[in-house]
Amino acid sequence: MSIKLFARPEQRSKSMGSYYLHSRALLRAEMDYRKYKSFFSMCAVILVAIGLINILLYRNAATLTFVAPTQSNPEYVPSLESFSMRQTTAKRAVPTYNAVVDENRIKHELEASLRAASEEKIIVLWSHAGGLRSDPVKPNRTECGNCKITYDRSYIKDKRTGAVLYHFGTMKKDDMITKRNPHHLHIFMYMESSATLKNAGYTLETEENFGMNATFCYRRDCDFLGNYGMETLHTKMEQDKSIYQEIMQSKSKLAIAVISDCKTTFGARWRIALIKQLKDLGLRIDTFGSCYSNRISDDALKEAIPQYKFYVAYENSYHCKDYITEKFFTRALSQNIVPVVWGAKKEDYDAVAPPSSFIHAEMFESPKKLVEYLDFLDKNDDKYMEYFRWRTMSAKSLPQYGRKLQFCSICRALHGINLDYRFSPTRKRLGIPLFSNGTFRRVVPSLRRFVYEEENPECFKV
Repeated sequence: MSIKLFARPEQRSKSMGSYYLHSRALLRAEMDYRKYKSFFSMCAVILVAIGLINILLYRNAATLTFVAPTQSNPEYVPSLESFSMRQTTAKRAVPTYNAVVDENRIKHELEASLRAASEEKIIVLWSHAGGLRSDPVKPNRTECGNCKITYDRSYIKDKRTGAVLYHFGTMKKDDMITKRNPHHLHIFMYMESSATLKNAGYTLETEENFGMNATFCYRRDCDFLGNYGMETLHTKMEQDKSIYQEIMQSKSKLAIAVISDCKTTFGARWRIALIKQLKDLGLRIDTFGSCYSNRISDDALKEAIPQYKFYVAYENSYHCKDYITEKFFTRALSQNIVPVVWGAKKEDYDAVAPPSSFIHAEMFESPKKLVEYLDFLDKNDDKYMEYFRWRTMSAKSLPQYGRKLQFCSICRALHGINLDYRFSPTRKRLGIPLFSNGTFRRVVPSLRRFVYEEENPECFKV
């Protein structure tokens, strides 16, 4: 825009005013343009930087963490394809996004970690567990890593020691470790139900004050799952290729029950009454065990069980979370006999059992209806054999398949292999990585809360 400097004063004044206003508008527009240009340029730089960082972190990340179940399906156990990647130690990279990792990568990482698990780790049993007086068998080196298990407390000062195991009811204030090694995992072990512990008066005060790093028990949400026969069942399925129709050839009797605990808990007393009801209603059931003054040896029992169609596997505890013992896995399913169960909730059995493999007593409106159904199955072989369709399945398709148990899982953890946490039904433990640089540090916030307060209330009926 030009200005006539030699114009008349009134014209020049008017032109200068217009020029001033226009210039000011242009200046404001240019300032706005520069401001937004700087903002968008900065955003572009940040996005590029984030992309580059993610690429570098993804290439270097090796820590694999299980993706938590959704709220809509809290019991969901994803396949190995569903993983996210997170940091476990200062040595590991930490992507902040979810990355899909295929099963082969997990497999290769596991194989590499097991090959590297050559340094011997020691697990010290501070007290004698379950009546054992000799050192347990050393875990399989190929599947678990290199570990030694011992009752010798002198190993507590050995630099190879990584875990100390305490059996419930054996911890005393004057018999505790006085100076804890921060690199040790102190593990509380119990394989009896929470009802049994509470009924026996175990307050867990000493254990609570001492502070535990992990739990070893029968519950799926324990850090290390004990073995009541689930792994034996999986192994048998892989090895036993017999045709399931042959099962009927050995059946000549209807039902069997073996009970040796008659009164320690409410559940123990109740099951005796329930079995008596079944018998009074006409169920042809043979009863063994000290509760019936009819003891039977393990060998004789193993030989007798296949003759029966049903094993009455009633537990000594009622609705105690996941309390399912060898009656179900070893004596019934592994011996090709249909278990009739009572004790844990049906959903607990569903979480560990082959599909359609058991009969839950609580699904019937009365003991009479249960007896009628068992009689119906006894007279209809085709319907009875439907409870063995799972025998045609691959063991790999069963719930909890592949989860290492007991000392094997502890040994793995000492070598930084935490794969078994992917089976946990709760989100509490899912922050633990599948692989870590050495033993991943963990803690039980409150042992009493875990054992007692997080249990089903009906477990403690008296």
